[in-house]
Amino acid sequence: MIIYTTENKKFDGQREKTVLDAALASGLVFEYSCKNGQCGVCKTTLLKGEIIEKQGQLALTDQDRKERKILTCCCAPVTDIEIDAADLSALHGIEVKTLPARVNRITYLSDNIVEIKLRLPPTANFQFIEGQYIDVIWGAVRRSYSIASVSSDKELTLLIKFFENGQMSDYWFNQVKTNDLLRIEGPKGTFFLRDTAKPLVFLATGTGIAPVKSILSKLEYDPDYQQSQTIEVYWGNRYPEEFVWDASFNKLHITVHNVLSRPVDGWSGDVGYVQDVALADRKNIDGLVVYACGSNAMIQSAKKRFLESGLLEGNFHSDAFVQSF
Repeated sequence: MIIYTTENKKFDGQREKTVLDAALASGLVFEYSCKNGQCGVCKTTLLKGEIIEKQGQLALTDQDRKERKILTCCCAPVTDIEIDAADLSALHGIEVKTLPARVNRITYLSDNIVEIKLRLPPTANFQFIEGQYIDVIWGAVRRSYSIASVSSDKELTLLIKFFENGQMSDYWFNQVKTNDLLRIEGPKGTFFLRDTAKPLVFLATGTGIAPVKSILSKLEYDPDYQQSQTIEVYWGNRYPEEFVWDASFNKLHITVHNVLSRPVDGWSGDVGYVQDVALADRKNIDGLVVYACGSNAMIQSAKKRFLESGLLEGNFHSDAFVQSF
């Protein structure tokens, strides 16, 4: 079976392999994030042909299904098909690898947030684009974490939040020791900066600030980058002590809005949901590009609200933190 795209590209499809996995195996990269049907980042339109669901397309609405929307991470072809999907050429050559990694440094930034720095083998040649994530493998447990560092760093930095009864949380907060040996797999995901010549708004909740930190740090260190548009960051947390990153730069001019989800005594900043605060600040969204990372609920709400306000769908990019199974 052949899978065609509206860009006049084609690749082999198999009933046993999802459209996304077939594309990746052929060297093409489509939008994706969670790869388990929850986030909706890989949603596209099935223009011709028929598919079969390999797993539940949880992010699709009834209206999506009527419009022949599919999630490429969940479906496989049963005939030749054509889809409305764009190949992300910027990610060509970024090789997904499985590598050993040593815990190099452990810093508890608050009661429920830890910064972990991982050391890779000197010969690893691990390349990623700022905004991507890795899977960390500890025994039989695997969890995904966005990279908070830049590709030129010698270490991979992760920001990890504690979750009650989480297997990996128990490891990170009760068992981890310097020099522990883990494995990583990556880089993964298609969350990266596409266009620096437009006004940028970043929305983040919790440790969803990690890829934002990575992206902005890359701009700060890039000698060829000259800022010509506004950059604003809206970062939401539940408690004041969870704002563990000080977004101070020398070259970049960034406005950071720390947003608490509920009011607390002594807090003088914004209160509410980051997407609501960001929209309330906008007189217009002409030419705006939004990058959202964090809870799936925030991302789905933010996308809906920004699109209803006139944002072009192609100007909304996201990376959802979804439940691991």
